[in-house]
Amino acid sequence: MSLKFQCPTCGQSLLQHQSSQGFYCTNKHHFDKSEQGYWVFTKPQRQKPTGDSRQQVRAKRFLLESGFFAPLIDKMAAMLVGSLQNDISLLDYECAEGFYLRALSSKLTDIANGLTIQYVGVADAENAIFSAAKAQTPGILCLSTSKVLPFSDSCIDVITVIDKPLKGKESVRVLKEDGLMLLVLPGARHLWQLKQYIYSDLAEKTVQINLPSELLIKETQTLRFTLSVTGEQALTLLDMTPFAWRATDKMKHNIQASYFDSLEIDFILVLAQKCLSE
Repeated sequence: MSLKFQCPTCGQSLLQHQSSQGFYCTNKHHFDKSEQGYWVFTKPQRQKPTGDSRQQVRAKRFLLESGFFAPLIDKMAAMLVGSLQNDISLLDYECAEGFYLRALSSKLTDIANGLTIQYVGVADAENAIFSAAKAQTPGILCLSTSKVLPFSDSCIDVITVIDKPLKGKESVRVLKEDGLMLLVLPGARHLWQLKQYIYSDLAEKTVQINLPSELLIKETQTLRFTLSVTGEQALTLLDMTPFAWRATDKMKHNIQASYFDSLEIDFILVLAQKCLSE
């Protein structure tokens, strides 16, 4: 397996205890595997009190697993499989409770022509990574800040960044030369009918695709479809967005009391490749 770990505290290579499966470095920093099956690279007590409640995690998981986003999974898998030729490692950056890892692994197993894929998920919220482990998400699950990933330079073949902002350059650091990054970005019309409740001056704007200079865009595709959802489901979708904090209690009440028979889903999928060093 090409995946290699490095100490998020001092940057030294990590070794692994065969019995406990925990990691350690020569500077005596230790990172244990929890009873639930994920590795702890960020101590929970050092985390800021952020992240979803268990009720929110359950609601999001239930909605995602209802099949609403099956077209997105199909599109992502199709874009990836055309570029996969050898056994690879795939990291889901900020994997939350692991839905996309589970869905992608299931889909890629069907279409990847027998390739071996080592799945890895990182989340900085303990409730989320706990839920991912409990749901038997495949691969290596890590409780870790995305600011300092516990992986060596250039050791991961594919990184997925799904409806999340790409922060800093840690993901680029751990991506192999010539490796791939698949980003899923909300398009201009994404959840338009929900935004109408929140923004009084709502206007359709062109989405800017800003990537680190080390990444070269190979392919861009759009995916648009509509969903029929209840007000409660719409609130859960809203809760997944970066603009959810703008919704007042009155707005949430109005959304919950509504039914959306044609809620617009609009994604932009960008497949980029890490440029070879000169």
